[in-house]
Amino acid sequence: MKMAPPLWNPQMEGLDRKSLRDLQLVKLRALLVRVYEASPYYHEKFRKAGVDPYKFSSWEDYAHYPFFDKEEERLSQEQSLEQLGHPFGLHISCDPRLVNRVSASSGTTGRPTYSGYTEKDRAISLEHHHRFATRIGLRKGDRVLFSMVLAMWAAGVPGVDALLNFGACVIPIGGKSGTEGWAQTAVDTRPEVLMCTPSFALHLIKSVPERTGIDTRSLGIRKICVTGEPGGSIKEIYTRISEGFGGAEVYDGTGATGVHNPTCVSCEEHSGLHFFAEDNAIFEIVDPKTMLPLPLEDGVEGEIVYTGLHKECAPLVRWRDKDIVQVFTAPCACGRPGPRLVFKGRVDDMLLVRGVNVFPNAIRDVISRASDAVTGHVRVVKAKGTPVVNPPVRVKVELKEPLPPEARRVLVSRLESQLHDALHFSPSVELFDTGTLPQELGSTGKSKIVEETD
Repeated sequence: MKMAPPLWNPQMEGLDRKSLRDLQLVKLRALLVRVYEASPYYHEKFRKAGVDPYKFSSWEDYAHYPFFDKEEERLSQEQSLEQLGHPFGLHISCDPRLVNRVSASSGTTGRPTYSGYTEKDRAISLEHHHRFATRIGLRKGDRVLFSMVLAMWAAGVPGVDALLNFGACVIPIGGKSGTEGWAQTAVDTRPEVLMCTPSFALHLIKSVPERTGIDTRSLGIRKICVTGEPGGSIKEIYTRISEGFGGAEVYDGTGATGVHNPTCVSCEEHSGLHFFAEDNAIFEIVDPKTMLPLPLEDGVEGEIVYTGLHKECAPLVRWRDKDIVQVFTAPCACGRPGPRLVFKGRVDDMLLVRGVNVFPNAIRDVISRASDAVTGHVRVVKAKGTPVVNPPVRVKVELKEPLPPEARRVLVSRLESQLHDALHFSPSVELFDTGTLPQELGSTGKSKIVEETD
């Protein structure tokens, strides 16, 4: 076991399991009573579900509490805007005048939703950012080239604010400067750390040398933190990013709605994302079919459900982020504490191919592992408005370099065979030369895997 790097808050991050669960239960009961008393919305929601926070005493009790999801949140916010004149939702549990920062979802699954933060909410988010920064070895004074979108997105302006608070030297270039502008800034400021989406990092490795003649390996960037979309934990992708920036260590980070982002970050072992915020945020693993809780044991897989224990503005109790994850509780070789999460895909992105559930992320992962000839940029084609896809499923795959006809035929056969063997559906793979398969980064730098057709 390696000696772990220091933690920002070792007292809380290093709590033994029993002490942590006891603390969570005390905080959870206080949260349930608070929202029941402060929010008519939650009072009625709990009443309809037949639960009484005053009688809450165990984890078994918690399994009876109702879930919250994106559609309910969106409807609650539409109603509060119409009835109360603010966008934070009828489920708000504080005076809206206490809200002093607003973040927004990227809106990729519909109309954006808005998260309000009070001063206390922001303080907990800053605590989590500091834990995150410490775990990746960020030091005060490190120059950080912040290439996430500079907007309301939770990983945008709030991320810059947190880095400044930590003591980093932030270079907030955002993602709209263009390749030439980004490269010039990197040359002039000599950043030690880069923060961006995985797609943007891969885009830079290809476009910077082509358009400017600058080799990204020569920039001196020693750490890269990617977030905002899947990919940063896939060996083929983080290895390409690391090599493209001269051997930089790559970390993958994420958070969850309503639980004081961020909450997870990978380590040098790349064995999952360490969940470092359990004293402030509970996560459950439930069976996606029955929605009943599963034991939190090593290797368990299911849908993850979150509850932020301290959120003042519009707390979300039993929030369904609709991610399928696998949890590992065995000690990590890096020595850092905390369970590790491996994200498998999203419930609402799932495709149904002749009764077989298929996640687009899983298709991309199989393709990325299958051959060194591909970039990892994949598009899965389906019809609009339905998760049902009739086989063969069209899968568009981008090549690193052009291949002769016979080599292309061999690669197509290999990819189709591996997809069939791993995911149990019939694919139809189409190969695209580099630059000919459009890659939409979107307003937040996220790359889309699914391509919908009329």
